[in-house]
Amino acid sequence: MISFEEQIEKDFDDTFFNLDEFAELHMIDGKKIPVVKDSETLMQLNLGKTAHSDGIFTDSIVLFVQKKHMEYEPVIGQIMEFDGVTYPIDNVLSDTGGYTIILRGNEG
Repeated sequence: MISFEEQIEKDFDDTFFNLDEFAELHMIDGKKIPVVKDSETLMQLNLGKTAHSDGIFTDSIVLFVQKKHMEYEPVIGQIMEFDGVTYPIDNVLSDTGGYTIILRGNEG
């Protein structure tokens, strides 16, 4: 019998991070890994396109990645390269087996 953590990782691999289901391969810090981008969460969090008082917009990205694919534990304020573009990490949530990472888009 497998442990709860092993079952979660299996579910992640078989369903959520399955490239034929929800995940797509993206480059994070030069390494191609399965990622689930979630624009609906951005809409719910009102982070997708946030207008500042001077009319500048910020495009943010929400990513779900498995811990086993990350070579480090991401932290707020750290710079991450995602698909060739550098972003500061705006927020990180750690859950069993994975990270939810919010990248703050470039302003301008």
